[in-house]
Amino acid sequence: MVKPLSVYKASAGSGKTFTLATEYIRLLVEDPQSYRNILAVTFTNKATEEMKMRILSQLYGIAHQLPDSENYLKAIQEKTGFEARFISERAGMALTNLLHNYNYFRVETIDTFFQSVLRNMARELDLTTNLRIGLNDYQVEELAVDQLIADLSTTDLLLQWILKYIMENISDDKSWNVISQIKSFGRTIFSDSYKAVRDEMEKKMGEKGFFEDYTRRLREIRQLAEDRMKEIGESFFDALESEGLTIDDLAYGKTGLCGFFQKLRQGIFDESIVGKRVTDSIGDPTKWYKKTHPRRELIHSLADSILGDILRYAVEERPKQWKLYKSADLTLRHLNQLRLLGNIERKVHDLNESANRFLLSDTQQLLHSLIGESDSPFIFEKIGTQLEHVMIDEFQDTSTVQWQNFRVLLAEAMSHENTSNLIVGDVKQSIYRWRSGDWRLLNDIESQFSPQQVETHPLTVNRRSERRIIEFNNAFFHHAAQLEYQTQAELSPAEADQLRKAYADVEQQIPENKTEEGFVDITLLPAEEYQEQVLSHMADIIGELISQGIEQHNIAILVRTNALIPIIANYFQQQMPEVSIVSDEAFRLDASSTVCLLINALRLLTHPDDQLTKAAIVKTWQYDILRNSTTDNELLLANRNLDVLLPEEFIGHFAELLSLPFYELVERLYSIFRLNTIKGQGAYLCAFYDQLTDFVNENTTDINTFLSEWDENISSKTIQSDETNGIRLISIHKSKGLEFEHVICPFCDWQLEKTGNVLWCQPSEVPFSDLPIAPIDYSQKQMMGTIYEADYLHEHLQNTVDNLNLLYVAFTRACRSLYVIGKRGTKNSRSTLIEQCLPLISNDLSSSTLEGIEDEKTELHFIYGTSTFKAPQQDLFSQPSINPFLQPSAPVNVEVETFGRKVDFRQSNRSKVFAEGDDEENLQRRNYIQTGSILHEVFSTIRTASDIPDALQRLQFEGVLYDEHITAERITTMLKKRLEDERVRNWFSPHWELFNECTILSIENGEMKERRPDRVMTDGQEWIVVDFKFGAPKPEYHEQVHEYMQLLASMGHQNIKGYLWYVYSNKIEEV
Repeated sequence: MVKPLSVYKASAGSGKTFTLATEYIRLLVEDPQSYRNILAVTFTNKATEEMKMRILSQLYGIAHQLPDSENYLKAIQEKTGFEARFISERAGMALTNLLHNYNYFRVETIDTFFQSVLRNMARELDLTTNLRIGLNDYQVEELAVDQLIADLSTTDLLLQWILKYIMENISDDKSWNVISQIKSFGRTIFSDSYKAVRDEMEKKMGEKGFFEDYTRRLREIRQLAEDRMKEIGESFFDALESEGLTIDDLAYGKTGLCGFFQKLRQGIFDESIVGKRVTDSIGDPTKWYKKTHPRRELIHSLADSILGDILRYAVEERPKQWKLYKSADLTLRHLNQLRLLGNIERKVHDLNESANRFLLSDTQQLLHSLIGESDSPFIFEKIGTQLEHVMIDEFQDTSTVQWQNFRVLLAEAMSHENTSNLIVGDVKQSIYRWRSGDWRLLNDIESQFSPQQVETHPLTVNRRSERRIIEFNNAFFHHAAQLEYQTQAELSPAEADQLRKAYADVEQQIPENKTEEGFVDITLLPAEEYQEQVLSHMADIIGELISQGIEQHNIAILVRTNALIPIIANYFQQQMPEVSIVSDEAFRLDASSTVCLLINALRLLTHPDDQLTKAAIVKTWQYDILRNSTTDNELLLANRNLDVLLPEEFIGHFAELLSLPFYELVERLYSIFRLNTIKGQGAYLCAFYDQLTDFVNENTTDINTFLSEWDENISSKTIQSDETNGIRLISIHKSKGLEFEHVICPFCDWQLEKTGNVLWCQPSEVPFSDLPIAPIDYSQKQMMGTIYEADYLHEHLQNTVDNLNLLYVAFTRACRSLYVIGKRGTKNSRSTLIEQCLPLISNDLSSSTLEGIEDEKTELHFIYGTSTFKAPQQDLFSQPSINPFLQPSAPVNVEVETFGRKVDFRQSNRSKVFAEGDDEENLQRRNYIQTGSILHEVFSTIRTASDIPDALQRLQFEGVLYDEHITAERITTMLKKRLEDERVRNWFSPHWELFNECTILSIENGEMKERRPDRVMTDGQEWIVVDFKFGAPKPEYHEQVHEYMQLLASMGHQNIKGYLWYVYSNKIEEV
């Protein structure tokens, strides 16, 4: 029996996209109309476009039996059992259907899908149908905080809260300026954890006296715990002094047992105070004194009795009191900010409502609240009944709330007959948890459905990488996962089992046709001058690759954080200028000299005394536009008047420029600085003008507001570019889904866990649990031993998997060679695990070498495979496919031009009548013109004389015939008189086939021309062209009709006659 849901757990390079595409194509081959019933979702726009193009290109390839689609054809044959010819025919039909009904080709991001659902449900959700989707949550939140503060009055309760928060900060020796802290903490309103309990939290915080009472109880718990431990410490010293003993009489003095009790007396009782000397002294009185001490017998007796009892009690009581103390301390830390969240969220809602904006981050929670617990909610009824097949790509990146919403739709699709649903993902490539992705959903996907519903298929064959790289990755991640599991198991065995299950399928199979090729080079450098060593070593690697004929576009450098990108790019620019580095930073809008000049010009208009901005404009104007070869020192002399180096129409007309509308101002600046002379900037300018248009449409057109938006958001926007004529420098996160011939991973020593982040925890013990959720500062030292220990262990597992997955994604991007550079001898960094694994891998891979293992101060160097690379058989860049969907894209240089706008005042007819008065002459002229326009409208819309009443009635409905001067009766009388002429009556008889106001197209001097005669008629024997005129006769009218007649003749028509009909005089002239 075919199960309704197939889950493919696809390791790196195992053909995930191939699997999705073949399954989609199979459904189309079986039924070319089924595209209307398929929904495929993924998580990025790039993945969506790639999937669409893969499906279209392979449909074309199969339909035309192209060689590069042979694998897809074979796969479809295996799945369906159909003959190749039949599959080709069906593929052609399906391709035609998709192209002609592209709107139904539903391969889209999960956000796009849910936005479409949201718009369909706008009425039920009390939203406007034309609402704008907002992406910048944090910007709106900061604006909300600013407005909250600005709107405060002396009687506001919110002000009292903030003042209390400030006073508590001051008493704790913290900054009194809490606004930035409130803004930072306020961002948590967008987290799924907070949204899930938002209503309950609001209810609690709204209870009269709850906050004060809750805070008071926690402070009491904290104080009592501290006092209890201080009391124990005091009791020890009281007992000691009562026997006439001092600290110096006990072994090790202040650094021994007495140091432990001294810290207790000071209110310090975390786990670090219980050292080996303390634990050794429990139950062993001989550890309490020196053997030569004159009162050793007394001390031994006391240690065996009262002092020993106090020590045992203190050690036993410490973790209990610490749990209470630290749990209360952690819970209290953000309470003042917590009760501000409701106010911030309400202000955010007000701002969004006034701007007709809906934040993308609210979509899932809103839909989830609407869906509720219903098995078949009406929210999906409109689309759920149409969808027979649902496919989810990159499932490991799905958030819990997304899955809760989507699972309802999937269950609906699974209930249909002959349904085929697909989930594809890889837990090991889940690296987007900061976007709420939850890899555990895929890890435990089988538990979400009954065994009769779901079937799991592992994709384990790596077709991307060479044999040596696959063997290395198999060995490395086998040992890495095992080491991480052992470490995790010591803290939490249950959490550790999740990790072991996630990496159970890490060892991939190798195709038999892969030879012993591929190269792996791992270097761990000593800490001294580490950054310089890494950069130098990386340059050596690239130099060696280039010397072997490797093209630069086949090399990629992958880094953990974007902060490393400019460091690496600047180094190569200085040390190896012949190497071209291509990164996303190069495609940012602020990388464009033309865009930056426009921004600086706007900045100078509002801040005319800003000399640095003026100097930046001068440099661009003089060097890039005027091509001045003057040096910087000569150009920017300290006492030089920079104004003379700028165009006068800019520097001398600030007031005039500032009076222009904002968009027109930017256009004017573009023209003044002749920015069209800087080549290759079209893509940046088009993207900038798109951003400018969006800003103008959605905001007040204030220059400073736009500059603020530029600094915070617009400057980092990137243009769409596939240009890779150089070494690709990108983050590991952005490399996901890509592959490169040669991969270099420098600075593999990133910190594993960052403390200080806020973790949302659900308190499980009374009285802490009176609050449904608490924001806790993430820290092992502070959370272990508290009621939040389980929350820490869970988050620690997530961090462990995240960091291991980052390595997995980075290492598996490589096809032919992999170079890794890290730091030796570090703790709590990613290099630590690499250093632990290398000796184990070296034992597994017999032909590998490992040098430097004995001396920890030297570099550790691992090599596997050979670094001599054969030239590839075919370069993909030079062998384009004949498939039209796979043609390489070529950049097009777009030259942006701006034109001066000449604004003329044109007086309306109504104002002209008002200004000139309704004298007889003006009134007659106006009626004359209006009557002619009405007659022309009637003649252009009627076929025969019998159509006249309907045409006049329509003009009355449209308000054209509305006054006492031009009435339907008057027009009817005029028309009847004109129709008394036998020729006119003949033209408006049913005898003719009519072409009213039809356009005739012709090509003249290489350009297309349009001509539109008023009335063309034919009875099959002759052709008649009639042009209506309402003014005085002119010679050019004859030429115009003559042109119409010539065009008809050129079309092959014969016996053509042309007429000019002067309607007012009822004069007809044959041409």
